[in-house]
Amino acid sequence: MYIVIIGAGRVGRDLAQLLLPEGHDVVLVDRSEEVCENLTRTFDALIICGDGTDLEYLKDAGMNKADAAALVTGDDKVNLIAAQLCQKLFKVPQVIARVNEPKNEGVYANLGVDNIVSTTRASAMQIKNNFGDSRTILTVGGHEAQLIDFDVSDKSPIAHKKIKNAGLPKGAIIVSVMREDKTLIPDGETMLKPGDIVTILSRSYVLKEIKKAFQEKKRFGIV
Repeated sequence: MYIVIIGAGRVGRDLAQLLLPEGHDVVLVDRSEEVCENLTRTFDALIICGDGTDLEYLKDAGMNKADAAALVTGDDKVNLIAAQLCQKLFKVPQVIARVNEPKNEGVYANLGVDNIVSTTRASAMQIKNNFGDSRTILTVGGHEAQLIDFDVSDKSPIAHKKIKNAGLPKGAIIVSVMREDKTLIPDGETMLKPGDIVTILSRSYVLKEIKKAFQEKKRFGIV
């Protein structure tokens, strides 16, 4: 793939380091001359020193033939403008924009930029995933739906039940079950066992109900 990255800060550089070994043609664009000089010494890629919202620099970067563009500067305005140019003018098939301020996610969506990654939210999500027995893998459609892994313990209400009898709410679909070193594609007859890792695609508004099926009920009172 021919991939143009606008913004060569930590995120842009790390992304390039992941893509280059896979054989992708990568172009890095950054307005800082110092950053660009450093990049030419460390990356085997085309480096463009210029404004990622300037049409001439985008043309120099080959945006007209790009398969994908990643707008990952530290400035949400720059990312938003560049994303719109990539989508509307250059017709890039896949455009991904970084959002630094979560409050700007709605602005991006309202202006037609739906494929976004919030670095702040991603960091918070990573920390949250260290708590409890569920891990959010992906959010979809502006957080309307989520793909989540749940651990099944011996005390989970859902353990030792067939999926069709598990009582999961509408809006939740079990897409896979990891059992030991095997991944199962489940159906209604699949029995969930302690130790399973269950991946569920769920509407966000039913997450609380789903968690009740996996989490041990707490008992309070005087013993």
